[in-house]
Amino acid sequence: MIRVYTASKLGQAPMWRELAKTWPHVHFHARWLKHNEVGTPDTAENAIRFWREDIEDVKTADVVLVYAEDGEHLRGALVEAGAAIAFGVPVVVVGSHPDFSTWQFHAGVRRALDMHHAGEILAEIDRST
Repeated sequence: MIRVYTASKLGQAPMWRELAKTWPHVHFHARWLKHNEVGTPDTAENAIRFWREDIEDVKTADVVLVYAEDGEHLRGALVEAGAAIAFGVPVVVVGSHPDFSTWQFHAGVRRALDMHHAGEILAEIDRST
């Protein structure tokens, strides 16, 4: 089972949880999804632990999947994508969001047209690991 770290705005957590139900061959292992679900406050005090966990989860992922909708502006997801590139973890960006800028052309990044295409890329990466 491929381990996928999901990088997006916090508000996308319900989408990732729903997607996990339809992609049973994918393990979404980002701990931020669980914190978001149970309502752990996004406070400065928790941020130290959250960022430590996020970077650990990125480092141990098989792939980082980055998603943003029109009108959203990524911040933390950009840090997570950069960490993945630094660790040599493949990154898949979904769509053509402006926040993907020129880094989407880095050798460690693959571009998916949509979430369906992203699923195909994940399956391909899973077969090669």
